[in-house]
Amino acid sequence: MQQDPPQFATQVKFEIAYRTAIVAAVFVVVVCVLLLSAYQARKAADPFEAPPYIELRKQLAKMPADDENREQTVAELRELDVQLRREHFGKRGFARYGAYLLLVGGIVGLAAAKWAATLKRPVPMPSGATKTVDVDERISRYGRWAVAVLTALILVWAAGTALMLNSNLPGKMDELIATLEQPEPEPVEENGEPAPELSKKPQPPTIEQLKANWHRFRGFQGAGVSTFSDPPKEWDVASGEGIVWKTAVPLPGNNSPVVWQDRVFLTGATAEKREVYCFSADSGEILWTYEAKGTPESTAEPPETMEESTGYAAPTPATDGHSVFAMFANGDVVAVDFDGKERWARSLGMPVNAYGHAASLALDRDRLIIQFDQALKKDKLSRLWALDAFTGDTVLEIAREVPNSWPSPIVVEHDGTEQIITCADPWVIAYAAEDGKELWRAKCLSGDVGPSPVYHAGRVYVANEFPALTVIEAGGSGDVTDTHLKWEADIGLPDCCSPLVTDDFVMLAASFGVLTCYDTKTGDAEPLWEAEFDDANFTSSPTLAGDWVYLFADEGQVFIVEPTRDECQRVAENNLGEECVTSPAFQDGRLYIRGKEHLFCIGK
Repeated sequence: MQQDPPQFATQVKFEIAYRTAIVAAVFVVVVCVLLLSAYQARKAADPFEAPPYIELRKQLAKMPADDENREQTVAELRELDVQLRREHFGKRGFARYGAYLLLVGGIVGLAAAKWAATLKRPVPMPSGATKTVDVDERISRYGRWAVAVLTALILVWAAGTALMLNSNLPGKMDELIATLEQPEPEPVEENGEPAPELSKKPQPPTIEQLKANWHRFRGFQGAGVSTFSDPPKEWDVASGEGIVWKTAVPLPGNNSPVVWQDRVFLTGATAEKREVYCFSADSGEILWTYEAKGTPESTAEPPETMEESTGYAAPTPATDGHSVFAMFANGDVVAVDFDGKERWARSLGMPVNAYGHAASLALDRDRLIIQFDQALKKDKLSRLWALDAFTGDTVLEIAREVPNSWPSPIVVEHDGTEQIITCADPWVIAYAAEDGKELWRAKCLSGDVGPSPVYHAGRVYVANEFPALTVIEAGGSGDVTDTHLKWEADIGLPDCCSPLVTDDFVMLAASFGVLTCYDTKTGDAEPLWEAEFDDANFTSSPTLAGDWVYLFADEGQVFIVEPTRDECQRVAENNLGEECVTSPAFQDGRLYIRGKEHLFCIGK
């Protein structure tokens, strides 16, 4: 007995649907395995730990400035750098497109499985046979298995995709979450009356108070210049000579200390935990610890970071004398009062950042300024935020068409106008602090931008490895690239350390242990001198206190030098006894510095 045409057509459809579901399932498994393998390989491989790259940097560090082979070595280093970066981000691109393939494969497989489950497949019977096969039962059995397998594969895909932080989907979702309005904190009542510190918005700190304390990364305006002229020059950690106190920090972090009167603040974090610490400036005792719990979105998965360069607590906190503000690699921002009580907390969304979020916080009167650059330029996820320091509410949210970056913003006053100045590939952009309107921009950066800008005497100084040291007149409007760039130089460029600028000198600390000095007044592209520090690498930015420049090396050495027009005079050399990638904070007769494991107070 032959099958009738309708039954035959239905059987054909069933076979197509069933086999499509199987193929889609295999496709999803293969892509998922490839993505997870690529993720593990990419996570383990730091592009800048490649032996050829390290060897070239060592060669360049040992070459004198007049070596005829220096230019060729620099060119080779640049070419290798570009190659390593392309390979690194190429792997990230594979993860992004692989996630899309997983999504398409999962949808196709699920749709095909459901289609097969709904078809009534006739079972062909031999001619003359009378046995009846329960077709519905068979179809139902296969359908259930197919749907179960495809559902499990979709769940595996979702877990794999969650690991791929470079996909735009998490960034878009976090961006949406970040726009949700945060509730205002409830006043804390004491004896039926609102607590005075929460019942009334405090006055913002004065310029004099900001200069007298070390309230943000690199102090007042992020310039790395102390207002105190009597810093310590000699100490010995082993014997304790010159060490006021030394306290272990509970959790790791690459942020620098900030100081307000008798309190020192730091943050620390791991993939699972984020904390803010308040130390006594006199005794080193930890007065309180605040744990930032985060939101369900910001704690669902740990952010992807590079431990050596950023980690989970890279942004340096800021304080206005009433609260301390902290930010972590997962996009959480918190405000804690001086008694350790939470004032407000919110999430800006999980950053999509190649190395992990590292931009430190800045203050503009009663507002907290956050440079939140992420992903690629075309993704349009980068933002500049201004939050009310008292409530955490959004005051300004400015879209920035730039990729992920790592500099910290600065707030300065120029010709009577407060400007927020930012750096990212390829622009230095200044915004009006009052309303966020863009004032001017200059195109002078490229690649991964790490060093922060510095403002001095009406000019903005920016530097980054390979593009140039660029000096920009801070006025003008619109694109001032052709009109306000005063001078450039390309020797001794840093990839992490921010410039140090005085009336006489511009100093750049290169990561391979060279301090380069330029003449501020003449703007000569040739440096006055270059000083090499053997066996030293610099991540900490140079800081000026009194007449001396302090250089903290990654390995723990501390070089104190006095710059002149003719040479770099070494005043003293000390050692912390542990690694150090942070920048110091100065107060009267003291400096505070964070090592890999301890916070030190050095001086009198």
